[in-house]
Amino acid sequence: MDVTRYTQINMQTQRVQAFSAAAAPPAKKASSGSTLLPLTLAAVTTAAVMYPVDVCRALSMSSAGSGEAFSVTKYYSQHGAAGFVSKGVVPEIIKSSVMRVSKFFFFPVMTDKMWGKEPKDCHVLQKALSGAAATVPEILMIAPLEVAKIGIQLDHENKFKNNSVNFLKDLHKTRGISALWSGWAGMQWRQSFWTGTYFATLSTWKGVVEPPLVDVGIPKPIATLISGFLAGFFATFPNAPGDVVRSVVQKKLFQDPTRKAYGISPAGVMEHITVAREIIALQGVKGLYTGLGFKAMHLGGSGALMAVLIPQFARMTGIEYGGV
Repeated sequence: MDVTRYTQINMQTQRVQAFSAAAAPPAKKASSGSTLLPLTLAAVTTAAVMYPVDVCRALSMSSAGSGEAFSVTKYYSQHGAAGFVSKGVVPEIIKSSVMRVSKFFFFPVMTDKMWGKEPKDCHVLQKALSGAAATVPEILMIAPLEVAKIGIQLDHENKFKNNSVNFLKDLHKTRGISALWSGWAGMQWRQSFWTGTYFATLSTWKGVVEPPLVDVGIPKPIATLISGFLAGFFATFPNAPGDVVRSVVQKKLFQDPTRKAYGISPAGVMEHITVAREIIALQGVKGLYTGLGFKAMHLGGSGALMAVLIPQFARMTGIEYGGV
């Protein structure tokens, strides 16, 4: 290639780069509040995409200790395809969006408050503890929505007309305010272990997975999708027992009108321990991992989508987010 031709190509490349830089909004150093927009866009998209898998996950886990495994075909015969995208969909999208926005919003806040560092400067244990701490606000906010979602999904007679407000009103009237936080202990376990593990390992998966994939021509977003999936998938294993137990706790409450509702209290923690023992007695330790396949797909997919979508929406809105 002669010098003139090389110079022309180089000048064209520089013009394209200059145009791209001008077209894209400049990234602003994010204040805590400014990150809410890209986080919300990513969270709502993820919740909508992953909802059918979440239906299977919730119903499969709530069958632990019952002796009757959840069947996709049976559920389909009862509710049709619409059952996978309609029953409890509104509280799930709201709940999951609030949950994901909260954890990703508070994670960098916690690394700063706890260690005086940005996430990228924290070591694995610091990220894990910050991620776990970031889940406390989200559980307080989303627990009633989680209760409403599984209540509607278990309402096979359609007593509440697929209306979460009707369900929560009835639950509050018949069981009291504490019932709206039924299963809190298991939900806190679930969120703390998944979020802590996800944030602690995501950068490691990115470093291991993405460079070789990009080197062989795989687009960077696809490589990030894979590393995010692996971080979310493996975080499922410490997370699963808490989620299975709280699902059974909630199911027992909904099915037995005489059962006392425990919310955020030591009695609620003891209830989870009792139910965990019942599950182990009937099915062994593997019972605590009932529905693991659906759960791993759900959390792996969620971790993958959030890892990809947050940077994409951050670039679109010109807001810098350093949590993933």
